[in-house]
Amino acid sequence: MVESWTESMTARERVETIATTLSEPRTANWVAEQADVEWDTAKKHLDDLAESGVLLVTEDETYVPDPTRAYFDHLRELILTNDREELRAELEAIADRIEDWKLRYEVSSPEELEATLAEDLPPDEIRDRRQALRRWENSARSRDSIQTALQLYDDIQSLTDDVPATIRLEGAG
Repeated sequence: MVESWTESMTARERVETIATTLSEPRTANWVAEQADVEWDTAKKHLDDLAESGVLLVTEDETYVPDPTRAYFDHLRELILTNDREELRAELEAIADRIEDWKLRYEVSSPEELEATLAEDLPPDEIRDRRQALRRWENSARSRDSIQTALQLYDDIQSLTDDVPATIRLEGAG
């Protein structure tokens, strides 16, 4: 039997799940509807998340994840859930994918690949190139994050060395 998310998650968990995955600012009313909670419940949890720095509140009372916090949380997770060799292996895999796209489409950059979308190509080829372009851009962002994680790796690892072994670091598995 499949359990609904209102049975498996608390109201706070549902509000947080919705709010931290927003790609554009949303009102408490919108979040309440999506999380299947009352407006005042959503508002209370959204304000708590904003006060703790997870969300930002716009002038017109909409909520959006703090992009700087999300970035640093992502770096932290990369470092705590991967060793250096795993991060280096992912960089190698990304480089291989990018090289494949360069050869396949005979371009040297995502911008050049995007320019080919204006050429007279069959619809399937245009879809394929658009998909490759999105993957290339995502891979480039991942590569940048992994490179930054590797630069910070020793500093972050040395900070966690002082954490007692009985404490579980979130994201460390």
